[in-house]
Amino acid sequence: MGTVVNILALQTGGFEHFSAAVQQAVARYPGAKVTGLVKPADIERAQASQLFIDLFWIQEGGAVKSACSIDAGVFDYCLVPFEDRLGIQYWAYRSIPVRLGIRRIASYNKYRRFKELGLALWVAESLFVNTAVRGIFFCLCTCRRMWWRVRRNLSIAGLFLLAGLALLFRCLASAGCHPLKWNIANRLPTGRRRLVLHIPSLGLGGAQRQLAIFLERIDRTQWDVEVVTVDALDKFFEPVIRDLNVSIHHLSPHYQLYEVGLVWQLVRYLYRNPCHVLHSWLHFSMAIGSVAGTLVGIPTVVGSVRSERPSRFPWFFPPWQRAIDIVTAPFQTWVIANSDAVRRESREWAFLPDRKMVTIYNGINFRTIKALSPDHRRHLREQLNLAPEASVVGIVGRLSPEKDHLTFLQSARLIGRQMPTAIFLIVGDGPTGDLIRSEIVALGLQGRVVMTGERRDVLPLMQLMDVLVLTSVSEGLPNVLLEGAAVGVPVVTSTAGGASEVVLNGETGFVVPCRDSQAVADRVMQILRDPLLRQRFADAGRERVHAVFSAERFAAAVQGCYTQKNISSPQSQVNRPHEITRVAVEQPHD
Repeated sequence: MGTVVNILALQTGGFEHFSAAVQQAVARYPGAKVTGLVKPADIERAQASQLFIDLFWIQEGGAVKSACSIDAGVFDYCLVPFEDRLGIQYWAYRSIPVRLGIRRIASYNKYRRFKELGLALWVAESLFVNTAVRGIFFCLCTCRRMWWRVRRNLSIAGLFLLAGLALLFRCLASAGCHPLKWNIANRLPTGRRRLVLHIPSLGLGGAQRQLAIFLERIDRTQWDVEVVTVDALDKFFEPVIRDLNVSIHHLSPHYQLYEVGLVWQLVRYLYRNPCHVLHSWLHFSMAIGSVAGTLVGIPTVVGSVRSERPSRFPWFFPPWQRAIDIVTAPFQTWVIANSDAVRRESREWAFLPDRKMVTIYNGINFRTIKALSPDHRRHLREQLNLAPEASVVGIVGRLSPEKDHLTFLQSARLIGRQMPTAIFLIVGDGPTGDLIRSEIVALGLQGRVVMTGERRDVLPLMQLMDVLVLTSVSEGLPNVLLEGAAVGVPVVTSTAGGASEVVLNGETGFVVPCRDSQAVADRVMQILRDPLLRQRFADAGRERVHAVFSAERFAAAVQGCYTQKNISSPQSQVNRPHEITRVAVEQPHD
């Protein structure tokens, strides 16, 4: 080789790994001239890195076809980075230096190992890696997938077996023969009653927000509270709960039989730390918690359902969820639904008896709501590139299928045709983000729709909106509607779940059918064109939220379930928002 080394570098994976490989090669050969074969999306980054004297991009047809159009005679060796250890999945890239006849080849693997080989050894290694090693790797992956399926089925079968054992223990308890109940009863604390709140995770979500609101309002002179959750990466609400001086116990997710492992950990924890009430939030935790609580002999087992039946979310809930919900329904002392719609669906879904179910609406913490100052409002509008004269129509929520953002975009197109200055704000992030971006382009809404991504300043952003829209096809009781009404934004919502229990059609906002973009557009334009109507909806919505959806009412009603005392009757509040009535909760019968 000459003094100056000419290198052809192939981008096989992410740009960061590719760039690190090129830097390693340049460090070995100072003054080397590097030509890059780069993915089109990373061309600008490659140019900015100043590592390359020339760049080619991978054209349609693949890297091999693109490389064959390059004059290979000027290159001393080829650099092929791998994002695994041996480059098992990179046969096409391994073949490029062979096709081009480059005599020296270097590889750079995920462990940052830089290795140089001659052409003959490179061919031999590539054949070995992509035949024998790849075959072994394929067999191991197949065995691993098969074991994962077996393990998964064993875990589910184990959960149902434990549910059957819990049913036996429940029968024994009815006869006064529960093997652990008397032991637990004798070890319960005699001062404040002990409450364990069980939730799948403390990540960002509506249930977690309601849990935090509840913990702020619970009577700590009566209750000694602890939260039990699975140790997960997303711990958004954990600092909030710790700031409330509530201890958190983590269950380990690292069990071969996941569901069985969670039940076993919860049983051990409850046996060592008995409680008067075990309250599980969301479907999965309700199943796990009710089985563990019944096995240990916890006196009161409460569940909270906060969305419509899981069959509406086939991408999220497993197919066996309904069976375990039906099996564990008898173990619940009470089941709290956050809307009448959820209550009705839960009855039909798990055959829950109506005497065990109660509707308790979500609460909202009004202390966290602060009016935007003119300076802050101006700063936010400038930050989001919103013209001063533009009307803002917004939607807030996770970008997921049940939120149906496509209907929002279709209504945005209809509104934009008649109101050219209107701007549409999408606040949130999630799995359907790429689909929404492509739909914005397809509908010609570039420059009219602003996607903010995930934001922590949701309430200030809501106050920029002239109308808040909810287009969901399934909901429990949407917190976003409560927050919108609390900050004085008029609302147009679909009829999903409990949305129509929050918004009174024609009084505090408009309620339209699901997936009806024309109805959404018509109602939004009606509000935008009528400032008096907009103000009337804002005032009525704020008044209703304060009367019916306060955090104090929510916390008192939940504590009423724990003590078998009176709770608010939400049904009486739907049609008479200013008249608050109370009904007695009957003692459930087994």
